[in-house]
Amino acid sequence: MKILALYDGTIQSKTALRYGIKKSQENGGELVVLHVFQSSLFIDYDAGPRAEEIARAESSRHLRDAEALLAEGDTGVQYRIVSEEGDPEEEALRYAATERPDLLLAAPRYKAIVRKAGCPVRIIPGMILVPMDNSDTLLADKENIIDEALAAGSKVMLLGVVPVHLYSAGEKKELAKVRKGTAGALKTTAQALRDRGVEVSDVIRDGYPDEEILKAAAEFSASLIMFPAGGKTPSELTKAAIILLDEPERAYMPIRLMRAAEA
Repeated sequence: MKILALYDGTIQSKTALRYGIKKSQENGGELVVLHVFQSSLFIDYDAGPRAEEIARAESSRHLRDAEALLAEGDTGVQYRIVSEEGDPEEEALRYAATERPDLLLAAPRYKAIVRKAGCPVRIIPGMILVPMDNSDTLLADKENIIDEALAAGSKVMLLGVVPVHLYSAGEKKELAKVRKGTAGALKTTAQALRDRGVEVSDVIRDGYPDEEILKAAAEFSASLIMFPAGGKTPSELTKAAIILLDEPERAYMPIRLMRAAEA
């Protein structure tokens, strides 16, 4: 797995870099750290001739900080640090096109690249969207969500989806039962996440799961969609996950289907 991390020395980009290190340790591959000095900011700059000199010194310190993070604890991660000049977003897109990473990590200030890059982009910290139905969430799924949220310093939005299209006008009681069960599953999962220090919100929507998931992802600016593994019988959520994984052009953020084997 090749990961490209856009690093600018901010606390948020450090969180993204730490996340990239963690994922590189777990999955192997290479981590490319891209640092861009935005020299264009100093064209006709009014702060005096030393402004750029000071900024370059600060930029060099950021690079040393990145090297220190990569060296912490002898991570064993294979990495490269690349330093460029120009516009950070443009350079990130250029490197994404030439390096062809499996994942591009960037801080929220660079969220505009999400829809422009030719690879999955993860904004960190961000919002993790977790679609749910009326099934009990597996313990392994909860642990996966918690680990992901804490590692990425991200919030979680639990999205309860009620597939109303499966019920006829004469099945109102059955539909009400499903909606109540979905609300209950959201409540217990949200509490489990809060108990571990994860900031979480929840919402329930009616409709076709894949459509409601994409609407919610856009509404809440999701940086990752995590589908619970579910049970042995394919659910509407499982079908939605398969649809979205088969049609990646419909989503602009990474999609992860947690495996039942982890349970």
